Amino acid sequence: MDFITTGVIASTIYDVLKRGAQLSGDILKSRLGSWIKDEVVADALATELAKLNINDELSELAINRRLENSSQLLTLLQEINAKAAIATPSTINTVTQTHNGSGDNVAGNKITQ
Repeated sequence: MDFITTGVIASTIYDVLKRGAQLSGDILKSRLGSWIKDEVVADALATELAKLNINDELSELAINRRLENSSQLLTLLQEINAKAAIATPSTINTVTQTHNGSGDNVAGNKITQ
């Protein structure tokens, strides 16, 4: 299982449980909305997570380990990641710049603090 995916999900679950909320498809969809768009998928993920017996007594690391040891969850996450890759194709932008003098030559967004 992708360690980044499990880390994000474990962190989300830990935050939800820490605040005393119950895991549900709606909560997962609101927290992971940019990744999980379908209610059916969010409900399926919540169902699989409920089977893992995750509760508010577990640390984030313990939650992460339970996620990594679940073969059903692994399969579900692979399907979600495959659909996400198809739905959000990458684009390649080409920028040609000519710069004379002093100052910045920025292509895209520049963030200053």
